Amino acid sequence: MEIAWRLPARLGLASSRRPLLVVLTIACALGIGHVLAGSDGSPEEQRLLLGVHTSLVAIVLAAAAIDLDHMILPNALTLGGAALALATAPLRAVGLGGAALGAAVGLALTVLPFLLYKRLRGRSGMGLGDAKLAIFAGAWLGVQGVLAVVFLGAVQNVLGAVLLRALGRAYPIPVSVVAELDALRARAANGDAEAAAELADDPMSAAVEGGVLTTRLPLGPFLALACVEVLFARRWLIQHVFAWIAG
Repeated sequence: MEIAWRLPARLGLASSRRPLLVVLTIACALGIGHVLAGSDGSPEEQRLLLGVHTSLVAIVLAAAAIDLDHMILPNALTLGGAALALATAPLRAVGLGGAALGAAVGLALTVLPFLLYKRLRGRSGMGLGDAKLAIFAGAWLGVQGVLAVVFLGAVQNVLGAVLLRALGRAYPIPVSVVAELDALRARAANGDAEAAAELADDPMSAAVEGGVLTTRLPLGPFLALACVEVLFARRWLIQHVFAWIAG
């Protein structure tokens, strides 16, 4: 529970979400324990895997909460989580090779579209933090897992935005983000070329109006949600969702 409680506080997570993070992490740990109890591993192996997966769940949940509160995905969580996932891969079914390949696929699935969008549109279409979170997902869940995470995260992100629009609601931008954009606009208006270039490249600047996000939602929380969904329901998703899509 140290990850869910102390790490977000050190990274600036609003304290109101910390108890919820602990509750969610405990709930996931109980679910992981239930799944592992039906496996063939020894009690010692089960306890070790419980600790590994619970730590990774706590990291991805903390990343989602910080993205919701501050619209950033700290490297300490995304790349740190990827490093932990790679280091513990030999203990898990994915293996070190599968984890490394999954991380590479996560990188390709996110960075290549990022570069293509920027070339075509002249501005970034997503934050690099989302790409780093996809690398984490691949290192944790392997190739099949990261494919499912990116797909489910993107679909749920779009559905969330459509639902908010249908309800006539908008996603309020954190005060810190609005203040940062306002400061960039002021500097750009005063002739600061660096600020103008940063503002032109920032995917948030075109989507924020009156303190709300008008055309998009943060992707990080949906990728994090998809990680948990794939962790618990990988087999069902492959058999029922992706098999149906494949035809």
